[in-house]
Amino acid sequence: MIKGLNHIGLVVRNIDETLMLLSRLFGAQEIGRKSFPELGQTSCLVAIGELKYELMEPIGSEGVVPKFLAKYGEGFHHISLLSDDINSECADFEKKGVQIITRSDKVAFLHPKTSGGILYEIVEE
Repeated sequence: MIKGLNHIGLVVRNIDETLMLLSRLFGAQEIGRKSFPELGQTSCLVAIGELKYELMEPIGSEGVVPKFLAKYGEGFHHISLLSDDINSECADFEKKGVQIITRSDKVAFLHPKTSGGILYEIVEE
């Protein structure tokens, strides 16, 4: 069952500059940062009040984030939702005609063409 919002993903050119702006405007606090060279991105989890955002900065030109930035520029990328059982969740989505783009043990992405134009990330708690 979907339990609620995990975070909102944003593609940015520079995490440090964006974090400085969000901190100044909204009191954002960095929770953690990790590089994923194999995916072509660095991700930084940020809290603004009770909301969490994932700032995603490209590394190089290959991968989802660099290609997204080149095509669309900075901005909204995905909504991440928490699930207590990703296996049953994915089976239910597929029964409803929703295509799963990628899937691992704890994470699945739903294809925007089958989920109302939004890229959803489902994360098992």
